[in-house]
Amino acid sequence: MAGGVRRPDGAGGSQRPQRTETGSAGPAIGAVSGIWCERTVYRSVHADEVASWTFLAVDTPLRAVGVITADARRLAAGLRGRAGARALRAAADAGRLGAVAALHRGEPCGLALTCAGTWVEWSATPVLFLPVVSGTGLRCRGRDDPAGGFGVAAPR
Repeated sequence: MAGGVRRPDGAGGSQRPQRTETGSAGPAIGAVSGIWCERTVYRSVHADEVASWTFLAVDTPLRAVGVITADARRLAAGLRGRAGARALRAAADAGRLGAVAALHRGEPCGLALTCAGTWVEWSATPVLFLPVVSGTGLRCRGRDDPAGGFGVAAPR
């Protein structure tokens, strides 16, 4: 994983999200910090048409990098020959320590692979989840939740 996702067409990169000041009072009451993870699969290496998109909200940078790396390995394991070996190397040597450090600093990170003529991007962005009035909505997966990842189970 690296500190930015770069697509073959040159889009993406090291753009940082705009930060807003919360004032001296600090973050909103009841807000929970977490990591918003996404996987986008494009139909071609030109990243011109989205084939699928999914997300996962997790509680820590380490968990975010872990689920992204595990998902990339699952995808790479399904490829044969040199393409599979190259994708497995990229998933294994993805700069996990740097990615975890970037997330701790409040910076997004990502991983991109070409697989069987498609382009796959994973991204992780630190966020602040705000409570909703009804008490329903996303809940970050934490250490007490069963193991999961992209497409495994919807957040409770």
